[in-house]
Amino acid sequence: DDDGVLTGQELDELSDEEKEHFEDTFDDEEGEEISNSAVNQWLFNDNTIDQVLNDLMEKGIKVEGGDKLGKTIIFANNSKHAKRIVERFNHIYPQFNGKFAAQIDYKVDYVQTLIDDFSTKDKFPQIAVSVDMLDTGVDIPEVVNLVFFKKVRSKSKFWQMIGRGTRLCPNLFGVGEDKEYFLIFDYLRNF
Repeated sequence: DDDGVLTGQELDELSDEEKEHFEDTFDDEEGEEISNSAVNQWLFNDNTIDQVLNDLMEKGIKVEGGDKLGKTIIFANNSKHAKRIVERFNHIYPQFNGKFAAQIDYKVDYVQTLIDDFSTKDKFPQIAVSVDMLDTGVDIPEVVNLVFFKKVRSKSKFWQMIGRGTRLCPNLFGVGEDKEYFLIFDYLRNF
């Protein structure tokens, strides 16, 4: 764009060298970090959100014989971002009747009920789009996919967030088939 901000579609059209330079600008150590407004425009871009959700649905760990995406936490940038992610999910995947993904943050009514439902193996939602509420201190052994859709600036918080996937879960994939690993999708180069 004229303002120097790339849309998801424009990013796709870049050469590998240009993509590498763009990705490097997210790295604090490069000294050429993209402004917060540019990052926010990228985070809130519908095409970007759709690509992240499609990536998750295609490549995320599945349960119930590979038929259903396992419990997933998407760490969103803020409440507005979380709301948009859920809206886009419901738009792309209408077959789930608005029950598969839920915004879980301080702006949502009955948030504890949502957390309890997310914590229950056989209840929806399968995807919790969280802003700070599920980053630390919540033990949900069934979580097998973590999506970092925000920049994390605290190392201790970062490791706490990763810890959401490390809980052991016996028989998650069937009798005698315990959880042995989890996936991390990192879209903002936190690693």
